[in-house]
Parts: sequence; structure tokens; C-alpha cells
Amino acid sequence: MTELLTKLLSNNDDVETFLYSRALRNAQQSLAEGAPLSEHLIRTAHQQLLFIGRGARKRPGSYKVEQNYIGNDRRGEIYYVPIAPEHLAPAMGELVRFMNEGKMRPLIRIALTHVEFEALHPFEDGNGRIGRMLITLMLWKLGIIGQPSFFVSGYFEEHKDEYIEKMRAVSADGDWTGWTVFFLHAMHAQATVNIQTADRIFALHSEMRERFREVLNSQFHDQALDFVFASPVFRNDRFVDRSGIPASSARSLSRRLVEANLLRTIEPAAGRRAALYAFDALLDLLKI
Repeated sequence: MTELLTKLLSNNDDVETFLYSRALRNAQQSLAEGAPLSEHLIRTAHQQLLFIGRGARKRPGSYKVEQNYIGNDRRGEIYYVPIAPEHLAPAMGELVRFMNEGKMRPLIRIALTHVEFEALHPFEDGNGRIGRMLITLMLWKLGIIGQPSFFVSGYFEEHKDEYIEKMRAVSADGDWTGWTVFFLHAMHAQATVNIQTADRIFALHSEMRERFREVLNSQFHDQALDFVFASPVFRNDRFVDRSGIPASSARSLSRRLVEANLLRTIEPAAGRRAALYAFDALLDLLKI
């Protein structure tokens, strides 16, 4: 294993946050440029999500070739047997058509898309993360949210047993209504939490504006602040290239932020590879 892999794998949460953020951002950009919600987009997001760390050896970007299961490995329990690999291709084609062309109300379409995607479980690993990412992308693509920043993972994790049971009841009993009601309730509850989180983000932004002004003592302190709030895990070359700050100043500012413990170094610079930083003040808030 290379030195880079060793360093990245030393903090799996940082790695997964970075990879998920990058995959979501790239998928959004593709959609913004006119690409449809396609199988290619889904597989590309999966490839980027499993680039390194958990699942990196489980065929990133490719559909499963062996039967998989949904269950509890520790208890040896199987909750559900997804579709067999040989039947997956036409089923995924139908699902993608429904995602793009379904005539149901947007939230209902998203609810049914999610349970169907999880039922197909098309990848060897990472299905849950991709399935939840598709919720966010569909909410944005269908115009329900202004930016792809709505995440329902917290509610699903908190109500995991009910989440699994409601999905299982769809295939076992055809209880689409029970699942849809659960999903809509999850969206409402998570939206309430997200509004509260947004209020805390605004408060943090105001607080950090003063801190950045004090630490940086630069006309570019607001631009640096806005960048780290938009990209709380980033490589320094991205900051230099996209913050709108002159390159020499940007490098100096990021160094000062690290020295003031406002940025944490996940991976130091080495050769042509720029340092990887985390803005923990925001990341910790988003984990609440």
C-alpha cells in the first residue's frame, strides 16, 4: 500500500466526506451542463465515491456480477435478496426512465425511485450512499431545492429499523403507501432539522467572518471564508485556482488558517500534490 493510501485511510470519515462531496459536486455539474440522470452518471458517481477506502476493491463504477444480500452480517440475518445480476440491466433501464419521465408528483417519484434502487442494489458496495445521493440530486434536478444540499441520511440512520422494514414491506406485501408515507415524513422531519442546521451555519459564518478578518488581516478574508464554507474539504490547489484570490495571496492565506487551527491538514503537500484541508468548524456542525 502506498504512503498516500496509508495517510488517507488513517481517517476514514475524512476520506468518505471528501469523496462523497466530490462525487455529488461532479454529478451536479454534469446535470447543470444538460446531462440526464442516467446510468452513466450513476456509475460515474459510484466510481468516484469508492475511489479509495471502504469499497475500493468492490468494482467501483461497475454493476454487481454476483448475487448480493441486504441483512445483518453480524447476526447472519438476511432481510432481502435483491435482483439477480443477469436481470439487473433491463431493471436499471426501467428505473432510470422512471426517474426522468415519471408523471407522478416529484416527491412521490423520488420516494419510489429510492425504494426501487435499494431493492435492485445494483452495486457490490456503496448502494446506500449512492441511493441517498440520488435523493439529493433528484430534489435539485426537479426544482424542489435550490442547491443539492439536502441530506436525509440522519433520519434514515436514526430510524434504521423502520426504514428497513418499510422497504421490505414493499416487496413482501406491496405496501407502497406505507413506504411513501414514511419517506415523506422523513423528508419533513429532516427538512426541519436542516432549517435548524442552516440557522447554525449562518451563525457560524458570522462568527468566522470576524475570526478570518483577525487571522488573515487581508482584503480577501471574505473570499477565503466563502470558499471554505462552500468546500469544507478541499485541496489547496483548488483554493488557489477557484477562490478568486491571487495565487500568491491564496497560498499565504491557507497557511495562516492552518497555523491558526481554523483549517486542519488531512494530508500534507508532497511534490506536485497539494495539501488536503478540512474546515472542521463546519464539518462538525453538519454532523449534528
